[in-house]
Amino acid sequence: MKNLLLLCTAAGLLAAPARAEGDRDIVSVNGTTIRQSEVMDRLWKRFGPGTLDEMIDELLLRQASRSAGLKPDEGEVERRFKKLKAQFDNPALFENQLKRDGSSEEKLKAELAEQIVLRKLIVSAHKLSVADEELRKTFQDKREKLASPETAHLHQIFVKTEAEAKEVVAKLKDGADFAALARAKSLAPTGQYGGDYGFVPRDMLPDEIGKIVFSMKDGEVRVVSSAQGFFVLKVSGRKPSRPARFEEVKDDLRDVLLQQKMKAVLPDYLQELRRKAEIKPLGGKE
Repeated sequence: MKNLLLLCTAAGLLAAPARAEGDRDIVSVNGTTIRQSEVMDRLWKRFGPGTLDEMIDELLLRQASRSAGLKPDEGEVERRFKKLKAQFDNPALFENQLKRDGSSEEKLKAELAEQIVLRKLIVSAHKLSVADEELRKTFQDKREKLASPETAHLHQIFVKTEAEAKEVVAKLKDGADFAALARAKSLAPTGQYGGDYGFVPRDMLPDEIGKIVFSMKDGEVRVVSSAQGFFVLKVSGRKPSRPARFEEVKDDLRDVLLQQKMKAVLPDYLQELRRKAEIKPLGGKE
């Protein structure tokens, strides 16, 4: 969705004629060129109307939040940010996930701030709440799914070739320190942290790697091949599965239930905002 937004918010391109200023050839096929404007025309026809509606809705919600004088609680933004970051045992994993999402810590905090404000807006407009009885009933119904799964403390060294992987294993057998080797050899983001991947549940790993990791003994080292290269894996400990405790999950559970209620009322609320708004097409694509 972010990619679509980036493509479709290029307003000058979307509304430009075929030979608009800045238009250019972007590829040649047997001597025939395809222009940038042609690509944008195709994207608009395929994705534009739906994406435009989505952007209108987002803008209406932001305007309603400003009109209501709602502002994010910086303390809550920081708490939510730290909670998200704490889900990653290793800072490198958190940073890598942000990069894969095309985000950063600043962008994530800005998104959290907007989420908090929009939540205040919708909850206030519809007087939404989650009763304690509802919370406890949901906990009992979902108790099994809310349990903490078994986790393994995983360490990895990622290299490109099998020869490099065998060299790493040989050095480990000779008594080399795994963390030092990871810092020197690993191409994975965790390398700078000694290859420490943290405690991971099976469902966070690809199926084949998950099977291998959770069949390994503590201290055991194995090499696993992938399309990208070779992983030298080591397991150094485990945490058994643990039943969910109400006091530990109640805040997250309350958030989930509130989100469900917000989702249910949002379509009607957006229609109400649209009825009150002045939305005028200003030209561009039909």
